[in-house]
Amino acid sequence: MPGGPRRINIQGEEPEADMQQEEETEDTVSDENAEQAEQSVESDAEVEKLRARVEELEAALEEKHDLHLRAVAELQNFKKRTARDHREKQQYAGQNVISAILPVMDNLRRVLKHQADAGTEDFAKGVEMTVEEFFRVLAGFGVTVIDCEGEQFDPNMHEAVARVETEEVPEGTVIAVDTPGYCLHDRCLRPARVVVAAEGDSD
Repeated sequence: MPGGPRRINIQGEEPEADMQQEEETEDTVSDENAEQAEQSVESDAEVEKLRARVEELEAALEEKHDLHLRAVAELQNFKKRTARDHREKQQYAGQNVISAILPVMDNLRRVLKHQADAGTEDFAKGVEMTVEEFFRVLAGFGVTVIDCEGEQFDPNMHEAVARVETEEVPEGTVIAVDTPGYCLHDRCLRPARVVVAAEGDSD
């Protein structure tokens, strides 16, 4: 026969080349699916890792923010305390000096109290003027005299040197001032030494 014998394919029988190609195709698809599955697992793991890292950074940022707020608050409190301490130092800077000259005032007052024995009227007048000048100087520093006669005894401002029984005033009333007290602004430099009324004998 011309061209030699021909191979006749029986219906239902696949050529070997087609079968081999189909098997290779199935193997390729299987490998691709396996690779895609592996990549998907790796991708999920990477996402979880990134999510955990984000949460870690957010927690660290929140902690740093809290520390920053605390530091700002502490700095503000420090500034307030420093400013307050500075004001008090300025306000009470002359406390020691003023306390030291108070006995001079006491002596001048005693001279005035016994002016008849201390010298002439002119001398007494001069001492009185000196006392007034002292008071003006002290007032310029914010010093005030504790004027408490007739008031109720206050242990924060008064020091009792004697108690006198009387029914003329309520018990605890300051009936006399032995030595004046002084305040610097709102701070007591020295309490007034006073005589206090005690409850009289009702018999």
